[in-house]
Amino acid sequence: MRGLIVAVSLLILVLAAGACAPRQDAVRQAEVHYTLGVAYMREPNLPGALREFIKAAELDPRNAQIQQAMGQTYHLMKAFPEAERHYLEAIRLSPRDSNYQNNLGALYLDMQRWDDAIVRFRRAAQDLLFDQPAVALTGIGLAHYQKGEYIDAVAAYQEAIQKNRRYAPARIYLGEAYNALKKPDLALQEFQEAARIDPASPQAHYQMGLAYMKQNERDKAAAAFRQVVTLSPDSETGRLAESYLRLLQ
Repeated sequence: MRGLIVAVSLLILVLAAGACAPRQDAVRQAEVHYTLGVAYMREPNLPGALREFIKAAELDPRNAQIQQAMGQTYHLMKAFPEAERHYLEAIRLSPRDSNYQNNLGALYLDMQRWDDAIVRFRRAAQDLLFDQPAVALTGIGLAHYQKGEYIDAVAAYQEAIQKNRRYAPARIYLGEAYNALKKPDLALQEFQEAARIDPASPQAHYQMGLAYMKQNERDKAAAAFRQVVTLSPDSETGRLAESYLRLLQ
């Protein structure tokens, strides 16, 4: 498993511009700053986004969407205590929005607060109005995996796949859990399926390459690693794939 989980794949970006609000000058100005912050987030220019969100929050401090956006920005900047404070404020202001619960769960993964992450992801997953339960269930699986509870992790990933059979990250993580349980054949099947579902996923091909190496299928491993380098040559995963390719020559 890769070190700390920067849970971007689990972080649901709630960036739709324009919050519903009373027609007051301060609120209208807050919406302008919020919209500018969203634009900076998409560049991405995180310091620029944070400046705009702070201005928006000063003008409209009871807007949950603005608090959430601040939390996301601090999260991506790895300022975890500040992110937690704003996520919790967003939840206080809008307790029925399970996107906020999910994102707080993703933050707790990065903070290695596994039990807190499970609580937040479960709240999101159990909300019938939450439209991405597979994401939250995968988060539960990641927390169990980090606790060494591999059977529970497998159960959570399988439930995620039942909710969305095309959610490739759940299959990649399920494969890693199978590896931890010494079931390499099942792991390889999940990596292959993840690569089939999402051919542009470097991680799926990378894990498939590792699985083929363990089975001493050098040609298949090399083909998988070459695909990683093609897809993501400048990433850490791409550099690792290149190093394995050199070993396989």
